[in-house]
Amino acid sequence: MNVNREEKRIGTTIFMLMLVGINSISQAQITPEEIIVIGVVPSGLGMARDKIPFPVQSGNAEDLQRTGADSVADFMNQNFLSVTLNDAQNNPLQPDLQYRGFTASPLLGLAQGIAVYQNGARINEPLGDTVNWDLMPQSAVKDITLIGGANPLFGLNALGGSLAVRMKTGFDVEGSDVQLTTGAFGRRQAAFESGNIIELQTSQIAYYINVEQFEEKGWRDHSASEATNAYASLAWKNVKGTGNIYYQNGDSDLTGNGASPVELLAINRAAIFTGPDVTSNNMQMFGGDFNFSPNELNSFSGNFFHRDNSTDAFNGDGSEYTTCDFLSGRALIEGLEEDDLEKFNLDDDDLCNNQFSDSEDLEAYINNLALSIGEDDFNLEDFTDDLSGSGLLSDEAINNLSKRDQKSRGLDFQWRNSGIAFGVPLNSIVGIAYFKGSSAFNSILELSLLDPITRLTTNLGTGTFVDSEATSVSTLSKSNSIYFTSTAELSDSISATLSARYNNTDVELQDLSGARPELNGKHNFSRANPSFGLTWRASDDHILFASLSQSARAPTPIELACNEGVFEIARKYAMARGEDPDDIDFECRLPNAFLADPPLEQVITTSVDVGARGRYANVNYEVGVFSTINRNDILFQTTGRSTGLFANVSRTKRQGFELSLNRRYGQFNWLASYNYLKATFEDSFKALSPNHAFSDENGEISIQAGASIPGIPKQQFKLIGDFELSKELEVGFVFQASSNQHLRGDESNQLPSISGYTTTNLRANYKLTSKLQFFAKIKNVFDREYENFGLLGEDPSELDAPIVQGMSVPRFLGPAMPRAAYLGLSYFF
Repeated sequence: MNVNREEKRIGTTIFMLMLVGINSISQAQITPEEIIVIGVVPSGLGMARDKIPFPVQSGNAEDLQRTGADSVADFMNQNFLSVTLNDAQNNPLQPDLQYRGFTASPLLGLAQGIAVYQNGARINEPLGDTVNWDLMPQSAVKDITLIGGANPLFGLNALGGSLAVRMKTGFDVEGSDVQLTTGAFGRRQAAFESGNIIELQTSQIAYYINVEQFEEKGWRDHSASEATNAYASLAWKNVKGTGNIYYQNGDSDLTGNGASPVELLAINRAAIFTGPDVTSNNMQMFGGDFNFSPNELNSFSGNFFHRDNSTDAFNGDGSEYTTCDFLSGRALIEGLEEDDLEKFNLDDDDLCNNQFSDSEDLEAYINNLALSIGEDDFNLEDFTDDLSGSGLLSDEAINNLSKRDQKSRGLDFQWRNSGIAFGVPLNSIVGIAYFKGSSAFNSILELSLLDPITRLTTNLGTGTFVDSEATSVSTLSKSNSIYFTSTAELSDSISATLSARYNNTDVELQDLSGARPELNGKHNFSRANPSFGLTWRASDDHILFASLSQSARAPTPIELACNEGVFEIARKYAMARGEDPDDIDFECRLPNAFLADPPLEQVITTSVDVGARGRYANVNYEVGVFSTINRNDILFQTTGRSTGLFANVSRTKRQGFELSLNRRYGQFNWLASYNYLKATFEDSFKALSPNHAFSDENGEISIQAGASIPGIPKQQFKLIGDFELSKELEVGFVFQASSNQHLRGDESNQLPSISGYTTTNLRANYKLTSKLQFFAKIKNVFDREYENFGLLGEDPSELDAPIVQGMSVPRFLGPAMPRAAYLGLSYFF
């Protein structure tokens, strides 16, 4: 398609819709001043939005319920500026969330860039900084705050932004509520919450419980999922302070069969390529937080938590192996690619029918053929001696089986002081934090048969395992931090905020199998990151702000264990053992298909935000420009649909423009937002992408400085409206437009991009009584067919399934869900 024409079309749509909004801004009502809690601890620094020198977006429990989103991530996608989703897994509870080009995703191996906290507990999982949206019950959420920029207060991984989630207590909910939902694709949802306050002589105690259940068959073939979360809180407060202890249990079985070849989607958009891809989480978490104020000028607060998450993954995929019959017996070999054999008018059936004594004899024969026509040598690897289990061989498919146990625990303590220094009012926080994360990761590859019709491997495993592909690693991460922030009111209209945080992080990896000593290592990363910001109330209705800040993240344990540097070390170990280093095939096979990186440098991010917020003609607005530069950014280099390696990239940049307008006009409330984001590589380099049409003989592509980072649309527009048609009936809509994006694996931007799209959701709420209300929602009302994710994979015809024979385009796309309608009710008692 014509990319420039698509950009112009979406740009024109956005411009015209913005004009519609601006033309109606004459009679908006002024909204009251809003207090935002800034900080990790739930009782952090409460600041008037007017004094915050960086972009802040927030939503509360009422907003979440009204939107009717599938998850907290989906709520942010529908309502927050510069937030978009990639449906890499095509599961509503497993989205990749992008904010300003930075990621918070459940996929192990994606380079994460957003710090996420729940009740002050860091819930980025320790192995790969992943975020499990399925373990965040949105009906139990009190409010969420998304802070833009590299804010050092939020510790490691706060590169592009930080998300703070506060859960409800009994002081937020008095009474009980039941909510039931049913609808398309077999979806069934239920949520129950109850809270109450108990009055004591000098204090109050409040309890809160919440149970949330989700299940559906899924709109893609063979994609059933279910999730259950339970949350309980016991809180208390008196005139001097507050306290809260909580417990959460999450249990989910999610099927995300992911992207499919574009030629297969043309036949059936619900079709999967291979499967299943099932992720099962079982999580328990408990913690608490407190705030004590001995006087009006000082307060002490803190929190603690312990989180234990056990994850099992089962991923059925196509096989790159070939079973070959030799005179010495049947063998399992790798490197006999059909595409390469076609150059000699041969296929593996011609060569694996007892003509050769063994794999070395076969390799010598085809290399002589290659030499005769000037082609590269073949490098065959025989895995027969690396097998265990039943001994039954199959080259139809494989099962990637893994289990990871992750434990997180942490403490955060801070002192807050409000006072006057040299005649200047100051609000300050000084704090210390400790985080410890441990994990055990075990994976094994099983040979499997493949159902040629469903392309599933369920119950078809042969019981034979390729031991050389197994991984057994334990990791330990420890971070100690000290931080402070201070806001000085320099005058009635000018405030300055200075912040800094020092992090010292140790990461230790140990190979438990004894087969991969190259994984063993200890790494230390330390850095102090500052931030400075100014706000100026230019008038009663207009506030200008600017900030310059830095943050950093240490490479995650999985990145340190799965990278180009480790690959080179593995080759050295092979030579020391007298083995051929060319036989080392160091591609990580991680759950959910994505990986990458070497003994990596920590990522250092510098961001600048300049903007304004306020009211004009009774319209609330926020406008700004930003620029974020990453040094030693981490890139995943895909070597297939389910394999790859990580590597540092010297420099990347994400810069853009943001505009948000909202107002209330009578019974109509609307919000319009637009963002432009240019995310680029700032250095020229080479990256692995062997399935790319323009890759060289080493499977690498050349990336030029200025190339766009894949998976990130340049433009996005959102228009949200809510109409109160009567006291009982409210209807609303969300319209979204997004421009094109490049495929993962096409970092060189040489291939056609994924087309932009528009989509519209509708919702309605009807209050039958003060206690009973009904609601409905329709997603993708106009049944648009579009994709918001794509990557390069293998040649589809290599899979032994009739439907994909003849397909040749290695372009895999994640299709968006078709039109879907849901009905529900809520009863309060």
